[in-house]
Amino acid sequence: MWTSGSATTTSLGQGRGAGHRGPSLAACGKGSYLALVAWFACAAGCRSPVRGPGPEVAAFATMSAVEFGAEAARTLPAGSELVSLRWRFRDAEQGVSGRGAVRVTPPDSLRVDVRGPLGFGRGTLVLAGPTAWADPERLVRQVLPSRFLIWAMLGVVQVPDSAERFERGGEGARRWLRVVEPGAVVTTFELRGDTLAGVVRMRGDRLAGRLVLVRDGGGRVVRATVEDLERNARLDFDINNRMPTGAFPVEVWRHP
Repeated sequence: MWTSGSATTTSLGQGRGAGHRGPSLAACGKGSYLALVAWFACAAGCRSPVRGPGPEVAAFATMSAVEFGAEAARTLPAGSELVSLRWRFRDAEQGVSGRGAVRVTPPDSLRVDVRGPLGFGRGTLVLAGPTAWADPERLVRQVLPSRFLIWAMLGVVQVPDSAERFERGGEGARRWLRVVEPGAVVTTFELRGDTLAGVVRMRGDRLAGRLVLVRDGGGRVVRATVEDLERNARLDFDINNRMPTGAFPVEVWRHP
């Protein structure tokens, strides 16, 4: 689904812990998208009631890949950043946690370095334009989510790799960008103004996964939670610091 990963000595999926299903949404179907939007508002700390139609009943219009890219670019940071975080991963069998650092250079370069307890289980994932590499590849795929979700956990909208059609809906401060992929997979990005609030991923009429972002009073992401309901797994990022930097050395993006 939407995993790819890195951890300690683990071999696992990504997302939520054992037995967790969230607020009665594991069986969320086509007719319950309004409830899903309400859940997002609550999980993100919003106390006001949800207004207007949810994504399933809102009118979506087709947009071009260029138009989608322009909308997505508004969520990018202004320049290169170094992000420090703690991460936790759980699935139905076990859990693991550690620390990590993310180097971000807009519009399309990102490096994640993670380590487990006491420095064991180090892993690196680099996305640089259309190229990507990981070390060790197997462990990185086990915990970290797929390319577009890693960006989304930092508050940035990126296109899923197999996008076939782009759509948008809503208006004003409450909008959605939607990407349709093969196999009836639909990924919906919820935006409040130019700020990403969360992501819902549907496979046909079934809720496959979701991402919820929590922001501080200044609008910075302080927690990102990805739940993979197909694999019963969860990944959390708690962001401790996000510091603007100058350009990173070119060696940061190269495979050793």
